[in-house]
Amino acid sequence: MFNKNWNFWSDNRFFIAVICILIIIVGIYERLFLPVGILLLIGVYYLSRKVYKSKEMWFNAYLDTVVRNIERANNYAVQHLPIGIAVFESDGKLQWKNEMFQTWVDGNAEEGMYFKEILPLPENIFEALSNKNIEKQIKINERFFIMTARRIITSESGENSTGIVVYLMDVTEKEQQKKKFDEEQICFANLQFDNYSDVMKGLSESTKATVAVEFNKIISKWSEELNGLFIKYDEDLYSVCFNKAALNEAINHKFDILDKIREIKAGNKIAPTISMGVACEEKSLLLLGQRAQSGLDLALGRGGDQAVVSINGEMQFFGGKNVVQAKSTRVRARIVAQAIHELMLDADKVFVMGHINEDYDSLGAAIGVAKMAFSLSKEAYIVTSGQGYSLEKIKKMAEERDDVYASIIIEGEAALEHITSNSLLILVDHHRPMLSASQEVLNTIAKKVIIDHHRRSEDMIKNSILLYLEPLSSSASELVTELITYFDDRLELDAAEASALYAGLVVDTKNFAVQTGERTFEAAAYLRRNGADPILVRKLFRDEQATVMQRARLVADARMPLPGLAVSIYKNAPLHDTTQIILAQAADELVAMNEINVSVVMAETEDELLVSARSDGSINVQIIMEELGGGGHQTVAGLQLKGVKAEDIEPQIIELTKKQFEEIDTNESNIIARS
Repeated sequence: MFNKNWNFWSDNRFFIAVICILIIIVGIYERLFLPVGILLLIGVYYLSRKVYKSKEMWFNAYLDTVVRNIERANNYAVQHLPIGIAVFESDGKLQWKNEMFQTWVDGNAEEGMYFKEILPLPENIFEALSNKNIEKQIKINERFFIMTARRIITSESGENSTGIVVYLMDVTEKEQQKKKFDEEQICFANLQFDNYSDVMKGLSESTKATVAVEFNKIISKWSEELNGLFIKYDEDLYSVCFNKAALNEAINHKFDILDKIREIKAGNKIAPTISMGVACEEKSLLLLGQRAQSGLDLALGRGGDQAVVSINGEMQFFGGKNVVQAKSTRVRARIVAQAIHELMLDADKVFVMGHINEDYDSLGAAIGVAKMAFSLSKEAYIVTSGQGYSLEKIKKMAEERDDVYASIIIEGEAALEHITSNSLLILVDHHRPMLSASQEVLNTIAKKVIIDHHRRSEDMIKNSILLYLEPLSSSASELVTELITYFDDRLELDAAEASALYAGLVVDTKNFAVQTGERTFEAAAYLRRNGADPILVRKLFRDEQATVMQRARLVADARMPLPGLAVSIYKNAPLHDTTQIILAQAADELVAMNEINVSVVMAETEDELLVSARSDGSINVQIIMEELGGGGHQTVAGLQLKGVKAEDIEPQIIELTKKQFEEIDTNESNIIARS
């Protein structure tokens, strides 16, 4: 009732005051009303003042209640909500923390302790957090947190700060769910028995069945260990489906199934090998299957006995450590020769192009292909980069022995003037666009054929109408020689042409010492029958005195940072074509010595580092060079890097070589692996 009365007075005091003033005005004329009006007006003022003070007291009490509630809410939030809070001084000392922060760092947070003593390093450096506001994920004792660091600013300009406030939000459950989802993603693998026909050749039916059973047994057991689904849909083709957690397990074991397959001894004389393409993290099952098949094709193109894993488009390579064995069948060579024959007939002109800084293998193969075009009366050109010690000598030989080749060996700029819309480009001894002698010619001619003996790379030239990639062959010259034998029965090589191809064979096999098979010697025999002159080839390989002396210095200065690894560095090397030849020759001489399994020779030019690596076959130098951006073969590989010094790359080469040595030692000492 009391509050209602006061509310009535508060709402109506203005009208009462107006009435009092009117009474006073009337009282001026009627004196009886004057004192009544004044008294009433004084009463209105008194009561209004009292109401105002009462409301002021109520409002102050209300504000006090609001502030206390906010303080209680803030205090509850700081102490009980699932957010860890800590305040650090500008020098990194802890000023204050809440209970949640203390709990999450396992009680390791006392006032006065430094930031680096409380939160894990090295990613959480206090100086870096003090410079700007940061939000990132960290891990503390197997739990994941979103850490937000905010500077405490004391000036409007934002330059002065007295420390930082760190907030921790636990996202462990979210990360666990994310990890679970990631591990349950479907992965698909296509597998192929690489050398099925070679392994089974000459075996009795019972032995063939035994080998097949052992092969299937190993794949089936591997699939079961991964909790996967195993399907065989042809005598040498398989599919396995599993989740990403199983894939990670296979990666951790470096796909040891490759080693187990190779160790099958069930009456077979040739060790079986398997290749596989594995795909994961694709948008659809269709893309998953396509990526797995592409990986298998890539593994086979690189020589087999390896696994190519694609995770969200990123490629990883495993295996590929055994020496690839040449296949005896020539069916594919015959088919490819016929296909090239038809393509040349349909073309107006034929352009043949090797890799930049051509060697004898690239040039010999190019001359062989040009000869095939000439046999069909086609206009042909050999496109070169215009650089290389080998190119100079081949040009000189062509001028002395055959004017035709002297006129068709041209550089890319000159070749552009001769290109027509119906021209055919045949690329030899390479399949990566960055290695082509002329990028302009490569991009101008639409119809392309690739003939190469290197292991297939991920960034190979796209949209070729014919790909003849045989990493089992010793050289591009061997491949072209085989194609010539099936190209046209009436095609005959002269002595210069045969010698150029023979030089390519000799240089890539190191005088028939490495990467040779029966087909290599058959190609050499064919070239000798067609007039290949070993004396002429020997003249091509003659070196200048300065080259011999520098090569000897590199061999003499070689160091052995690891047992079995020899490293030599050519400082301030000239920008000359012979530099790369010197490196290759020095690396060959080093690896031929006792107790040296791997040789790496490097040359520092003005702005480029050249690396040549060789192996006796126990170590795969291709894997080492690929890790650093290069490539090659198991026993011969190389690398070129811009703006890098030898001391920058040497520790990585040592570490990668050491890792391969350790894997060999582990496999040899592991009873299970050997059995």
